[in-house]
Amino acid sequence: MDEEQILPVEEMVAYEEFTGRVEILRKLNNWVKNIQKTGTWSTALISPRRMGKTVLLDRLVNTVFFKPEYRVAPFYFRIRREETTLRRFLLEYATTFFRQYIAYCHQDPILYQNHTVELKDLLAYQSEHKAVLLAQKFMQEFVKRYERNTYEDSRNHWDAFIRVPEQLASFSGTRVAVIIDEFQDMKFYIHDGDQQTVERFIEKRSHDSGVEGTDLTATYDRQSQSRKAPMLVSGSAVTLIFKTVMGGPLAGRFDPIYLKPLAIPDGAILLRHLLRLYVGNTPISPENAIYASSEVTGHPYYLFCLATSQIDSKTFEDKESIDRIIRHEIENVYGKIHGFWQTHFENNRRYINADSDEEVGKKIIYYFTQYNNKPVDIKEIAGKLKIPEKTVEQKIQKLRLADLVYLGMPRYYTFNDICLMRFIRFTYEKDWEDVEKVARSYDKKFNSLKGKFLEMVVELTMRKFSPRKLDGKYFGVSGEVEVPLFEAVDTMQVKGLSTRAYQIDVWGKLPRKKEYWFCECKYTKKPMYLDQVKKFEAAAATFRQQEAEAGRAIPQLRLWLVSTGGFAGEVLEYIKNREEIYFSDHDGINQIFKAFGGNYGIPIFNE
Repeated sequence: MDEEQILPVEEMVAYEEFTGRVEILRKLNNWVKNIQKTGTWSTALISPRRMGKTVLLDRLVNTVFFKPEYRVAPFYFRIRREETTLRRFLLEYATTFFRQYIAYCHQDPILYQNHTVELKDLLAYQSEHKAVLLAQKFMQEFVKRYERNTYEDSRNHWDAFIRVPEQLASFSGTRVAVIIDEFQDMKFYIHDGDQQTVERFIEKRSHDSGVEGTDLTATYDRQSQSRKAPMLVSGSAVTLIFKTVMGGPLAGRFDPIYLKPLAIPDGAILLRHLLRLYVGNTPISPENAIYASSEVTGHPYYLFCLATSQIDSKTFEDKESIDRIIRHEIENVYGKIHGFWQTHFENNRRYINADSDEEVGKKIIYYFTQYNNKPVDIKEIAGKLKIPEKTVEQKIQKLRLADLVYLGMPRYYTFNDICLMRFIRFTYEKDWEDVEKVARSYDKKFNSLKGKFLEMVVELTMRKFSPRKLDGKYFGVSGEVEVPLFEAVDTMQVKGLSTRAYQIDVWGKLPRKKEYWFCECKYTKKPMYLDQVKKFEAAAATFRQQEAEAGRAIPQLRLWLVSTGGFAGEVLEYIKNREEIYFSDHDGINQIFKAFGGNYGIPIFNE
């Protein structure tokens, strides 16, 4: 996007901060695009707080708004945690929809973001656009009913209005993407009554933060099945939003997408962007950026906390300095990570401390931290703490509601946030010296990461590929190479009926074609030798055999060798006339990586 371009949604972060979400943004862009072909169904974007969900939705709206050829108007509504009457909420919801719909039809980003516009202004809006004229007729009907009735008609009017986007999309041909941020909060803060009703709920919430209002999420049971105005909802209360969209009246209507932390290389890219934007080019080596990203598992908010930390004498010159910043942010009362989790615990105290034996509940929380993201069985915890399994299960269900523990598989639970675990250790460890200690496995994480790092970089880069031409020398060939947009990118194990198993480091499948790229990665200072290439060819031959044995068409394969140590002379001689083989040395893969967002050179770690 042009930095001078006026956007329909004012983004909350600098443009460069949007890092590592290319693949999911592309997926959501296609989700919007396919609405015109009625090929889209309702979807829920689920992630813990501060994972970048709202930033992603902002960028999505700013992208698809300027796609008039899609003929899909993005209706983007953020739920505020403010007590209000259903009547007032209905007016705000309807005004926002009509304003944004008209703005899209006329490609007017200023109108889209102008919250001062009222329905009377939109009714007077001069237009010859078919969809806008039809929208104004719907507006007239809405205003008549709204002004004719009081709050007593609010629920019936609401039920009628939420079908308007679909009706307008059907009659006008300009479809709608109904995008609602923090959807689960529509259960809590909207009340079907007058202002006195709202004030009573405000009083109740001061004593019990879990008080519910009128559950408007359930009213979307019909709308969520629309193909002409499907829904994209998000939520950061992971367990609650999951239960909202996957159970009850909405069960079976939403396809969930989980937004995870950034890949470690993308986290390193983000950290370098943040240091340049907010600290003034504080130096950090590629290796140290990768180390910092790995220590917070690529979590974008934690990387922001490290970059903007107020610790004295802040540097990123070595791993010890980075560890010092992380400890400050987690353990110091003024650290942002500490404040983030301290507030979270206070806001969810009704779940965390709601026990007949509060100390047992805290011990269960603390015991989880000894497992470092490994799934833990209820039976195992009960045995270690010598308490009934039912007690453990009841407590864990409360911790799930507090978004501290996640269900990995039946009866197995885990934390999924290393900084949360460190916060709990720091906060509670001194109180329970009797809880059995389990050795930390996380200390070996960085060494393990280094061994897989090149594969991670190649996989990440292939996920970001879009049809464009690069200098062929980066792939070991002359001329230009057009890289494809892959339908899927992953790792794979292949095995024929009579062959050994082989691991494919990274593969990418082209859309709607039986065509793949297979990549072999060697991340050492030594060159790749011929026996390694022949082993890779054997893996490719095994994949073809596997497909033939399964009765599928024989695939076309592009083999890509990537070696940071270069290639032995025998390899270069062997592949010099092999058109189906690309090969990239350290400089080649660096240049490809940088072409798709990398802002540092891929380091070669000491072996």
